[in-house]
Amino acid sequence: MIAVPAVEAEGPKRIVSMNLCTDQMLLMLVEPERIASISFLAADPAESALADMAIGIPVNYGLAEEIITAKPDLVLAGRYTTSFTKNMLRRLGYEVVEVENPDTLASIRDTFIQVGKAVGESQRAAMLLADMDRRLAAVQAKAQGRKEYSAILYDANGFAMGRPSLVDHVMTLLGLLNKAPDFGIDAYGQVPLESMLAVKPDIVMHLSYRPDAPSVASMFMQHPALRTILDGKTPLSVPGPLFTCGTPLIADAAESMARVLRQSGVW
Repeated sequence: MIAVPAVEAEGPKRIVSMNLCTDQMLLMLVEPERIASISFLAADPAESALADMAIGIPVNYGLAEEIITAKPDLVLAGRYTTSFTKNMLRRLGYEVVEVENPDTLASIRDTFIQVGKAVGESQRAAMLLADMDRRLAAVQAKAQGRKEYSAILYDANGFAMGRPSLVDHVMTLLGLLNKAPDFGIDAYGQVPLESMLAVKPDIVMHLSYRPDAPSVASMFMQHPALRTILDGKTPLSVPGPLFTCGTPLIADAAESMARVLRQSGVW
């Protein structure tokens, strides 16, 4: 991620975030001294791609009492963040900015600009978005001219990523043909194993999530039938936290998926 020089902030000085995705936007945009609290998920490396930046910052669990104690001058929340807390904070006079979680590149730009303006860091937001655009263009340029492979991101319990989704955008940039929409799913939907096998994708990927904590759901990815269509190989693993939230970290996600493809010998 680009290192943006710090500038004298004119925006809020005590900002609280109650949502994993606004946590990450906030960590990218402002100095730690201006962050009064972030959600507990921000410090979990299995959930957050910026967990290392969250070290030492107080965390909250979305309770109104916690937010009020932090004495914020701005609260960032997601659309589905606890409505009770958001409504109470507004009734008490706190400024609450509700943020969507983008699932397209265009909505990443709109949302990040919105948050940048709210925290008084519009210039920093613009610089991070410009860096995102540059890096995505570089990934796309390297993918041009390569053989087009069909692919599907097939995850635990048979869930796949369709369109619109950040996964689909990255796959398209890399010249991969996402087969998930063939099943009639939108951003996210469950696909029976038999149906997935019937389309015979060239590449099967899954999002890595807590690899050191096996579960019945994740064992789905070890099914012998998957190895059969992949000539004995296991599905490619890509970092899950990079795709959780719609932020300029989508550039990291694209570079990571490209690196996995190179290491697997596909490219």
